[in-house]
Amino acid sequence: MSEYTYINLREKKELKGTAANWFHEKWGVPTEAYLECMDAYLAGTTEYGWYLCLDGEPEPTRLYIHR
Repeated sequence: MSEYTYINLREKKELKGTAANWFHEKWGVPTEAYLECMDAYLAGTTEYGWYLCLDGEPEPTRLYIHR
């Protein structure tokens, strides 16, 4: 069984592109829309938080947004 690690996107900013692409592939919303929202969060202009659920793989397996 995998162990899951939950992190805030601000902890691992380098996963922003991977996370945006994951959401795009899952929901079909343009990657650029996610990147714009994530950039606003990382810049501190919004507090709608982005969190990642990692299972030890190099890429996140589950992602969610916290409002």
